[in-house]
Amino acid sequence: MQLGYYIAKKLSLSKSQSFTKTITLLAIAAVSVSLSVVILSFGILLGFKKEIREKVQGYAGDISISRYQLANGTESNLFEIDTSFIRQLKKDTRVKTVFPFINKAGILKSDSTLEGVILKGLPSDYNFEFFQKHLKRGVLPTYTDSIDHHDILLSEYTARIMNVDTGDRINLYFIDNSDVRRRKPKIVGIFNTGLQEFDKQFAVAHLRAVQRVVEKDHTYTTAAGYEVRLHDFENIDATKDHISTLLDYNYAINGIVDLYPTIFQWLDIVDTNVEVIILLMLIVAIINIITVLLILIIERIPMIGVLKAMGARSSKVSSIFNWQGLFILIGGVVLGNAIALSLAFIQINYKFIELPADTYYMDAVPFTLPLSYLFAINIGAVIVCFLFTYIPVRLVNSIKASDSIVFR
Repeated sequence: MQLGYYIAKKLSLSKSQSFTKTITLLAIAAVSVSLSVVILSFGILLGFKKEIREKVQGYAGDISISRYQLANGTESNLFEIDTSFIRQLKKDTRVKTVFPFINKAGILKSDSTLEGVILKGLPSDYNFEFFQKHLKRGVLPTYTDSIDHHDILLSEYTARIMNVDTGDRINLYFIDNSDVRRRKPKIVGIFNTGLQEFDKQFAVAHLRAVQRVVEKDHTYTTAAGYEVRLHDFENIDATKDHISTLLDYNYAINGIVDLYPTIFQWLDIVDTNVEVIILLMLIVAIINIITVLLILIIERIPMIGVLKAMGARSSKVSSIFNWQGLFILIGGVVLGNAIALSLAFIQINYKFIELPADTYYMDAVPFTLPLSYLFAINIGAVIVCFLFTYIPVRLVNSIKASDSIVFR
């Protein structure tokens, strides 16, 4: 057995109480706290980004295709649905789904309240998984291509303002210049995504029902845009380039980062904050390792002198403290992972740390950390901190046997 490993194991892991064992345990605790903060910071950051991105994707998809228009507004220029384009785009392996849609502004009216709303018309084959996840009451609407359906999904915010619930019918008015059209859809489901800025604006309806409002000849062939969802968010730019080759210059092709830059800029700011926290925690862990090893070296100067007097080389003596540093790191990593993952499990299942949804777009602190990230954090922390153990260990080279044996 290697001499350095054997002596380090005896000093750090012996059952008898000693100053070395006490300071080692304190160092392990300090490293574990630093590492658990890094893991939690990474997990919360990724959780925030994933949760918010999925909510924005749920409303707008990954890519939105619409006709260029001269003025900004909630409604886009209408065009004929190109089924051949949809089939061609679906052949792209990066594309998950493609749906036509229409956004149509309307006014909801109750006995004493008026509220503006954007009715998003969606086809019968639309994937309602996002709204299913955030459905609070009622059921999802069931649409078919053969008849118009007047069932809608309403946000919890709008339902509260209008004082309505599932099963109720509500007056809905569409105003185009001097033309006013009235509908009385039935509310079948109420959702709350946590994205208040979106929930305040949107309701979900059948595409055919909205087409009947905007079309004069009722051919049910028009749309205001295509909503494209991808298998991988990272492929947005490449897919946009591909789509541009399939359409002429009259179409605007925008990713969700282009459509909602403020939200993603906010996430970038969160990125910076977390990076600062991670850097500070690593610095704390490194300082703890260096300080503890210096204390252990000074406390063991007589032992170092005896070993050198017996012929041990400085590198052999130094390995004792390298091993002690590694023991501290491994102990800190195991304990830090246990603390961080336990807290994350409790938060995911019980949501004991809540958030104001109006500010953070969610009601509790999220946590998402793929195993690849977890392994990278642990391996990176061990390598970086272990490399810094060589700084205090160099002190061993300057210790002389003649002076250190009588050291007091």
